[in-house]
Amino acid sequence: MGAGDIVPGLIVRHSNRRLGKLEVPEACERLISGKISFSEFVDQVGEGFRELLDFMMEHDLHPGRPGEVLYCVDCYADLCCRSALRTQLGRLYSLSSAAHDRKVG
Repeated sequence: MGAGDIVPGLIVRHSNRRLGKLEVPEACERLISGKISFSEFVDQVGEGFRELLDFMMEHDLHPGRPGEVLYCVDCYADLCCRSALRTQLGRLYSLSSAAHDRKVG
């Protein structure tokens, strides 16, 4: 592999790409699929998922693997934070589903 090759499965945290304005569901879908970075996602949707994104970066988790994220939330998150993290993860996936449904329907 060369220095510029993309490594599959690597979490994209930062990018200097310029994206147009995405709808929130589309931004959620792109984050889950690894098509946009965490920072690009925050640029698109704001701070509403900040706790979840910080937790995923701290534990090197990918939003495309919700089972792993939930496992780590249960094992490593403070009891008071678990509910907020679970809520944000559920919201991320429900919004992503809405984007998928619009494309299919």
